[in-house]
Amino acid sequence: MELKQFLIMIRKKLILIITIPILVSIIVAIGSVLLIPPVYEASSTLYIITQNAVSEDELTYNELLKNQQLVKDYRELIKSKTIAKTVLDELKITDITPDELSKKITVNSKNDTRVLDIRVKDTDPVRSMQLANKICEVFVKKAINITKIDNISVVDSAEIPKTPVEPQPLLNTLLAFLISFFATVGSFYLYEILNETIKTSEDIGTYLELNVLGTIPTFDIK
Repeated sequence: MELKQFLIMIRKKLILIITIPILVSIIVAIGSVLLIPPVYEASSTLYIITQNAVSEDELTYNELLKNQQLVKDYRELIKSKTIAKTVLDELKITDITPDELSKKITVNSKNDTRVLDIRVKDTDPVRSMQLANKICEVFVKKAINITKIDNISVVDSAEIPKTPVEPQPLLNTLLAFLISFFATVGSFYLYEILNETIKTSEDIGTYLELNVLGTIPTFDIK
């Protein structure tokens, strides 16, 4: 399909090309607000103290590597089933499993430092705070038992989140509009490509490989 034909197709289907994405966006916006439950995220912060308790200036390259590896180990330990099960038992939460809780936990190292940012998502803002704080509490105890080193300190305790992080109606609506817009244009384009109906004299040469001897013009006689 040539550019001119494509633009003609766009002009003919312009109303549908605009209407369909708008309708899809409205449906997605309503669904995001009414059907998807809000999800809240609470965060707490831990700091891993240098094992040999030396100053930052005295840290050697090997010690830095050990600390970085220790941070990675702790990140995996925080999301372990052992930690999740203990947290759920102590909070007496029975409607989610340890596996489900592990998937709700996100652990990040801030700018490759020894500061760990622990985030927990839940549909209940209060419970998300309780889970984040209890995870820190249980992890500190478990880490001491496992590594035999008391080198973890809680920097910031989690607070009750005020606004949900999911869903994001505005973002979902924008994405729905863009995706449906390109899908609509693509569908019409594909239809025109596959449609071999003779519409113009040029189509006769294209599809039937015949020469056009003449055309009969149409007249609007009143």
